[in-house]
Amino acid sequence: MKIFLQILFLVLAYLIGSIPWGFLMGKMKGIDIRKHGSKNIGATNTGRLLGTKYAIYAYILDTIKGALFVGLFNFNILSNEYCLLSPMLYGLVAALGHTFPIYLGFKGGKAVATGGGIILGYSPLLFVILIAIFFLVTYISRYVSLGSLVTATCTVIISVVLTAINNGFSDLSQKYNIYFPIGVVIIFIIILIRHKSNIKRIIHREEAKVKWRK
Repeated sequence: MKIFLQILFLVLAYLIGSIPWGFLMGKMKGIDIRKHGSKNIGATNTGRLLGTKYAIYAYILDTIKGALFVGLFNFNILSNEYCLLSPMLYGLVAALGHTFPIYLGFKGGKAVATGGGIILGYSPLLFVILIAIFFLVTYISRYVSLGSLVTATCTVIISVVLTAINNGFSDLSQKYNIYFPIGVVIIFIIILIRHKSNIKRIIHREEAKVKWRK
């Protein structure tokens, strides 16, 4: 029964992570956001096509996807008995669901908001710090993609430092154990790969600056 529930929660994490909120909002407004703008289903493209408030809605809902099972296990709402390896695994599966959603032929978003949700479920204070970094970089540069990449890089560095401070590389009983930076690095790699075209445009100064409709 225990292993059944562990696997069941993993499947649910993927299926919930696969829910394409930006795409669904676009459909409600009669727009397939996969065919306009950057053609991405994430919050940024949702905002450009539908307006700022829809970007906020999409970001919040995509963040919840990553935070859900991580938070449920991390705060013992769901018993850790039913958690396989680490809450980070469930967040990672949710992020993979967002990036490769079964409902859209495995063509999804860039895992930024959902990846942020993982941090929210694991460490709300760290999430607040990272959000501040994201908005600061985005405000200065006006590139959402650059804000995402810088924040993701900072997350990797901070995750390693926190784990080292808590001796979590060798002690799996610690909250910040080896699974934390491993999960963060995997999400970072996904974000980096999904932003490959954005990185090229930033280098050549061709990246679109943030300018959402009100």
